[in-house]
Amino acid sequence: MSLGVAVIGCGDMGTQHARAWQARPDTTVVAVYDPQEDRRDRVAGMTGAKACNSVEEAILQEEVAFVSVCTPICFHSQIACFAASQGRHVLSEKAIALSLPDAEAMIAAARDNHVLLAVSHQYRSFGRNRKYREFIAGGAFGGPIFARYTDIREVRPKLAMHRRSMNGGPIVDMTGHFYDTMRFLTGEEPVSVYASGHVFGRGKSRLAEVDDPAIDAAAIEVRLGGGHILSVLVNWGMPEGFPVASEEFFIGPEMSARTVGGGIECRFAGRVEHWEPDRPDPAGPTARIEDLVRAVTTGSPLEVSGTDGLAALRVSLAALESIRSNQVVLL
Repeated sequence: MSLGVAVIGCGDMGTQHARAWQARPDTTVVAVYDPQEDRRDRVAGMTGAKACNSVEEAILQEEVAFVSVCTPICFHSQIACFAASQGRHVLSEKAIALSLPDAEAMIAAARDNHVLLAVSHQYRSFGRNRKYREFIAGGAFGGPIFARYTDIREVRPKLAMHRRSMNGGPIVDMTGHFYDTMRFLTGEEPVSVYASGHVFGRGKSRLAEVDDPAIDAAAIEVRLGGGHILSVLVNWGMPEGFPVASEEFFIGPEMSARTVGGGIECRFAGRVEHWEPDRPDPAGPTARIEDLVRAVTTGSPLEVSGTDGLAALRVSLAALESIRSNQVVLL
C-alpha cells in the first residue's frame, strides 16, 4: 500500500523532497502547494499530484499520511502544527523554526496528536560523518577534539535566506547543520557560545530588495561537554560570482582529520592515511525520508527528531544573542 504525501513549498527543496518521496515504492506525492502557481504546477506535473490552492487543501487530502514542509523557515511552525493536528506525520526542512517557542509548539503538536516530527538535518547520514563518529567513539583522536567548519559563499539568490524575518540568515539557515553534526559525532551537548558577526551583503545589488538583512558573516565558537570545541566561520555575503570555499577539519591529541571530496585524510605522527566511503552519500532529504517512514512503520526512534532540531536552533539563536551582546551565552 502506497502512503500519500503532501509537499508544501515547491521551490528547490520542495522539488528535492517531491522527487525523493516519489522515488520510493511505498509513498506517492498526492498533493502539493506553493503560493506561486507556476511552481506548484511544475511539481504537480512532475509527480502527478494535485496542485492545491492552499496549505489546508493539500494537507487535508484524504490519502495524505506525511507532510514535507519546504517553505521559508518563518512558516514552518504554523504548517507543521496544522499538519500534526490532522494526524499527519511531518518532515520539516531545517531550521526547525525561527524561535524557540515556535519550535516547542511543533514538538508539542506532534506529541499531543501522536504523530512524528522529523527535521531534515541530513549531515548525519553522510558516510564521512559516520566514520568521524567511529573515530571519536574509538578514541582515535586521543582526547577531546577541536572541530572547524568553514562555509563561504556569494550572496544567495534566494532572498528569503538573507531576511531576518524569513530564514534568519546563515546562522539560522545553515550553521544548525554543524551543531547537529557535532552532537551526533561526540554524543555531547553544547554548553556555551561566543560569536562575532557582520552583514557583508549590505549594499550588494542582489540584496537591494532586502530591507531586514540578517547577519550573514560570523565567527562562532561552541563549547560542548567532554571538552570538545567547535569553531564555525560562515559568510554568505561575498560578491556575486565568488567561488564557494568550504572546509571540515578535526584535530585531537593524537591525530588530525579533514574532509577531502567525500573521503577523509587522517594524519598521524609519521604517516598519512585515507578513508573513502563505499557508497555515495544519499541525495538531499532521502535519508530523512527513509528514517521517518521506517519510524512510522516499525516504531523505531527517529534519528533526527523535533527535539534535535530544537537543540540546533538553540545554538543558532545563542550565537545571534552573543553577537548582539558581545558576551558568552550559556546554554
